[in-house]
Amino acid sequence: MDPIVKPWLELWDYLDGNFWRVCRWAQSQLTADDIAWQPIPEVASVGWNLQHLAEMLDYYLARIFCCQAPVRAELPTMVSGNLDHGRWRDLDAIAAYHNQVRPAYRQFLAGLKGSDLDRVLERVGRRSISWSWAIGHIAEHESYHLGKCTLLRSMLKQRRGS
Repeated sequence: MDPIVKPWLELWDYLDGNFWRVCRWAQSQLTADDIAWQPIPEVASVGWNLQHLAEMLDYYLARIFCCQAPVRAELPTMVSGNLDHGRWRDLDAIAAYHNQVRPAYRQFLAGLKGSDLDRVLERVGRRSISWSWAIGHIAEHESYHLGKCTLLRSMLKQRRGS
């Protein structure tokens, strides 16, 4: 493995561990209604946030890095302004999707060379970004949405009175 890529892979392994801890908590502590619960319609549920992380990886692997075919054709959580509506409640289905895209993303990272990080992604009508920016954005996004799940966990505890 390229030594320049090693810290990115270590960060991913850390974030991936956090993701699976959130999933284990949700599986052991939440009902399907809890997984789909939203404090207000504009705030996405635990289920939506976890689904979104899979769709984000699917999107980046297929459409940004172009290293595999998309796992799913439709990525509803990636559509700007598309609200949750409590539809993401099947944690087993969400985890199965992650079991496809998370190892593929790790394999993608592990196979990178330092020079790949400088590759430029041209985007029509938007500023160009580098692969390192995109990889950093994925890490940032993982942290953000897992943090939202942690906040929802606190809110669900309060809601139950426990």
